[in-house]
Amino acid sequence: MITGMDNNTENKEFTVSQAADYLGVTVRTLHHWDAKGLLVPQVRTWSDYRIYTSDDLARGQRILVYRESGVPLAEIADLLDAAGGDERAHLLRQREMLLERRDGVERMLSAVENLLAEVTSGVYTGPVPPDRVREILGPDWDPDYQREAEERWGDTTEWAQSQEIMSQMGEDDWRAVREEGDAFARALAEAHERGVAPGSEEGNALAERQRSSISRWYDCPHGRQVILSAMYVGDGRFRTNWTVNGDDHTDYLVELIRANAAGHGVDVENPEW
Repeated sequence: MITGMDNNTENKEFTVSQAADYLGVTVRTLHHWDAKGLLVPQVRTWSDYRIYTSDDLARGQRILVYRESGVPLAEIADLLDAAGGDERAHLLRQREMLLERRDGVERMLSAVENLLAEVTSGVYTGPVPPDRVREILGPDWDPDYQREAEERWGDTTEWAQSQEIMSQMGEDDWRAVREEGDAFARALAEAHERGVAPGSEEGNALAERQRSSISRWYDCPHGRQVILSAMYVGDGRFRTNWTVNGDDHTDYLVELIRANAAGHGVDVENPEW
């Protein structure tokens, strides 16, 4: 039974907007799933309008649970097809995935509780030690890259600005950086899945959001953001920042940045620092 539906939905037909309401997603998401072949409505009107059946909505609900379990969209279709209409098989697999995800969240929560205890007890009176920063930010934080960055940019104004800011940051500040980055990666992935176009209002807002995250550390005009974005696709260490559930959205981010910068008059083929 689909959440939010009454008991008389069997054999009923639903417009795309009604289906979106029942599933709690946007119409654009349903269009995206249709284009991907993930959820193709079984019925089309003579004018090619999508009509969803109760079976379509049941499949949509399975997609949502798999997605919430951390499965990339590209793999969900295979999971759905493998189990076919066997509801019990789907539920057993989904329960296993959600339990694994819950265990991971509980481990992270325990780590955060330990950090809070240390902060409350006054363990740190100055900047947070690098090893603790790495523990907070997770395995993607690479101290070797930090040293490499200093060798490359240590004599620049931007490096001095960023280091001054970092020297004043406590654990709560670093945790906020991690949470902000994770939230942006999720928003980027969701926009990519929905097919948000580079240069659109929503696409430009995402590019500005990323530019704002850089500006936390040093000034970042649009041309500088374009130059930095070229490094994102050339260095695999950057790509981990925008990989969500196994899907890499780095190239899409670069497209958003370049389109937004072009809209602000930047020559994206010859940007200035």
